[in-house]
Amino acid sequence: MSKSTSLAAQGVLFANCIPYFSTLYITPLFEMVRRFSQNYVAPFIESSPVGRLFSGETTINNVLQRSFKNKSQMLFSFAYTDAERVRGVSADKNCIDEIQYMDISFLPIIHETLSASRDWGIIQYAGTPKTLDNTIEKLWNDSSMAEWVIRCPHPGCGHWNIPALEYDLIKMIGPVHSGICETVPGVICAKCAKAINPRPAAQGGTGRWVHRNASKRWSFVGYHVPQLIMPMHYSDPEKWQKLVDKMNGKGNVPINVFYNEVCGESWDSGSKLVTVTDIKQAACLPWPCLVDEAKKHIDSYIYRFVSVDWGGGGVSRGKSSMSLQSYTAIAVCGLTPDGRVDIIYGFRSMTPHEHVREARLILGIMQTFHCSHVVHDYTGAGTVRETLLVQSGLDPANILAVAYVGPAKSGLINFKPANEFHPRNHYTMDRNRALNYCCQFIKSHVIRFFQYDHRGSEDTGLLHDFLNLIEDKAESGSGRDHYRILRDPAGPDDFAQAVTMGTMMLFQMHGRWPDLSAYESMNISDEVRSAMKGRALEDPE
Repeated sequence: MSKSTSLAAQGVLFANCIPYFSTLYITPLFEMVRRFSQNYVAPFIESSPVGRLFSGETTINNVLQRSFKNKSQMLFSFAYTDAERVRGVSADKNCIDEIQYMDISFLPIIHETLSASRDWGIIQYAGTPKTLDNTIEKLWNDSSMAEWVIRCPHPGCGHWNIPALEYDLIKMIGPVHSGICETVPGVICAKCAKAINPRPAAQGGTGRWVHRNASKRWSFVGYHVPQLIMPMHYSDPEKWQKLVDKMNGKGNVPINVFYNEVCGESWDSGSKLVTVTDIKQAACLPWPCLVDEAKKHIDSYIYRFVSVDWGGGGVSRGKSSMSLQSYTAIAVCGLTPDGRVDIIYGFRSMTPHEHVREARLILGIMQTFHCSHVVHDYTGAGTVRETLLVQSGLDPANILAVAYVGPAKSGLINFKPANEFHPRNHYTMDRNRALNYCCQFIKSHVIRFFQYDHRGSEDTGLLHDFLNLIEDKAESGSGRDHYRILRDPAGPDDFAQAVTMGTMMLFQMHGRWPDLSAYESMNISDEVRSAMKGRALEDPE
């Protein structure tokens, strides 16, 4: 999409239209910023027919600084291992290219260069998505997340095509044919498979920007620009052939390269179990995550459990690691008369080592929401808290200790009575299966949440913990596939674990599990029923 050309053109335009305007360009590496300054910015200045009006013998024109006759300037620097080089610089605009390679912790230091700007303070980022936990992905999720949506103009369809991986992007990539041109683009409708024109209405098409997070449109706008919506690709049969070939893996193009470079989408070898859209749709209860609002609705439930995933940890090989740090997460789960589970309230305790405080907190939540049982992860981390709860008068029979186990040949949940070697009743739960079920329950609207609570990278809320669950399927040493659900180091998953344990134990204690096929309206056809009659496979022995 020639983003570097666009940034260079915009920079030269700003500098010459606004006197005394200072732009600071940052890339991760010196070679990147040198190339940008020399190959993109310099030609705009040197080849401009009006170049003598804004540049001359009195202006600076080197690779790290370019000034203009109106006293504006363009500064160029780099910050890969640290951001120390930009200290002392004063700017009106920060433009950071290849942001996907930049450490997000450097950004506050870089943006301090704008602190003296009286009228501007503009920040602009550009880059290509890589993995799900890199800087550009975090910034994208904080932005307005605008997509170039294209309405299908064909009679009887009218589908709004969204070129994002979680929506219609792959289905919009039509087959290659010799007739591809401006009027017959390679892009097709994901619903009716007929050609659609991505251009805006003023140019004969039906495309337009739509912001997912409309509230961020004027404060932090973000645009997703995949190759398939660019005229240079969708109107040229040769370029469209190359795009389709990359999708099909020709030329040894791996899937992550296709998603990153062509689709402009972040991608990991593991994939998320739920999407932001799934979470937002499930966050449909009419109250926010506030005690005073949530407690007004407790009479709607036949059972209420408080589920706790204890915090702590944060050490790897004897060293502290913030990526492994977890905090105690609490979820109040209620079972509705129609068999759904509502997450009435949630809380994250940031003091996982203050055991007395957390025990008091749980007792207070039980009292507020009239909870009958406490469900907690039985790893040893909650020993002191459980002792305090029992000594405070809570019946041990109402404390359901759950120990996660690996893939089990028996059921999802198994009761383990106390014995001489293990003097404590507890339950074991197949971790991978439980998390898988929980995420599908969210997608199928079996599990519902309080109002969506993500406010950005500074206030991520609780519900986005589910986005840090990643499934990974790899071949084990024995040659068999090994399926695991992992935590993305970029964020916590504690609340997701608390919800999973609480939901599974509510269904287990109630003795009735949801019928997912009913929620998804799935039924076997009469033809299949007829084909199954008398067709049981005989024992080969």
